[in-house]
Amino acid sequence: MATLFVSVTVDWEGEHLRSLDDLQATRAAIRASLGAHVPFTHFICPTYWLHARAGTDPARVIRRVIPKGDEIALHVHCWRELVKFAGLRFLAYPDWNGDGTGHGVPLGAYGAGAQTILACARELLQTKLGVTVHGFRCGGAMTSDCVFEALMALGFRYDCSAFPPAVISRGFRPGRRGDLRDTTGARNELAGYLVDLWGERAITSGERANALNLRATQGRAITPMTQPYVVRSQDASILEMPGNGGISDYASARYMVKTFDALLALARSREQPVFLNVGCHQEGAGRWKKPLMDFFHDRRRELTRDGVIVTTVAKAARAKLRADRARGGGPQRSRPRERRR
Repeated sequence: MATLFVSVTVDWEGEHLRSLDDLQATRAAIRASLGAHVPFTHFICPTYWLHARAGTDPARVIRRVIPKGDEIALHVHCWRELVKFAGLRFLAYPDWNGDGTGHGVPLGAYGAGAQTILACARELLQTKLGVTVHGFRCGGAMTSDCVFEALMALGFRYDCSAFPPAVISRGFRPGRRGDLRDTTGARNELAGYLVDLWGERAITSGERANALNLRATQGRAITPMTQPYVVRSQDASILEMPGNGGISDYASARYMVKTFDALLALARSREQPVFLNVGCHQEGAGRWKKPLMDFFHDRRRELTRDGVIVTTVAKAARAKLRADRARGGGPQRSRPRERRR
C-alpha cells in the first residue's frame, strides 16, 4: 500500500481576526478525534497589518493560534489596501463579490502586476511573522496563467489552488458546467470562475486564462481524484498541490468522506503516494468549519492507521517530489526570472 498524505489548510482572508476561537475549537475537535496533534497549513493574506486598529498587534494574535510544526504560506486577495500598498491602481472589476473592497477581484485581473502584488504581500508577511514563505493559495482559488508565471518568477515552490469544479457546481463533468451550486446546495458567484479556470475548456481572458494548467493536466479538468502535478513555463516550473478535498464552506463532510475513501482505495492499489487536501476559512463562523470537523470524526479510525500521514502541504509536496525523483521523473527546479516592471 502507498502512503496517503492528508493536509489540512486554513485560508486567512485578511479581513478580521474575530473568529480565532472557532479555529481553536476546530483544531481541538480534530485532535480529540485522532488522539494526536494535527499540523495545519495557514495560507495568510497579510492585509491584517494594513488596516490594523491602533494598539493591536496582528502578529501577536496570529502567533497565539499557530503552534510550532504548523506551516505559514501566502494567500492573496486583492483588497484595496494591499493593491495600494503594492503601488498599483486598484481595479474594481471583475468582482465575484461586487462589494467594492477588492476581495472578490481575481489576482489575474492585474496581469503583469500580479507579480508586484505577490512580491509585496510575501515580503509583508515574512517581515511581520519572521518566517520564510514557499507556498501559495490564490484568493478564490484563481491561479490563472499570469499568476502561475508570477509564482515561478518569484521562486515559489508550490501552489495549492487547483479546485475541483464539482465541489462548487453539482453535476459538473466534461461538456457540462453543472448547476453552479456547491455540494451543500448553495449558490456562489465564484462558481462560474472556477468551472472555467479548472475545467477542461480553454479560456483566454486574463483572470481565467488556463493554458498552462491545461497543458500540465493534458487537457483534463480537476477532479476529486486529481493528484499533484507540475506546471511548466519555458525553463521554470512549480508544483500544483490540488485542493481536491475542498474547503468546508463549499464541501460537505459527505463529499470529503467520499473523496477520502476513494483516495484510500487508490493508495491500496499502487506504490506511488496519494494526496488529499481539505480545509476551511479562518474568518468563517464555526458552522462553516463543522464539515471539516465531522470528516475527521467520521474517518478517525482510518486516518490513524498505518499508511495515512496527516501533515502540512509543504511536507506533502516534498514527499511528492521525492517519489518523482525516485521514479526518475522529478521536475526541474523553478528558477526565479527577472522581475517584470
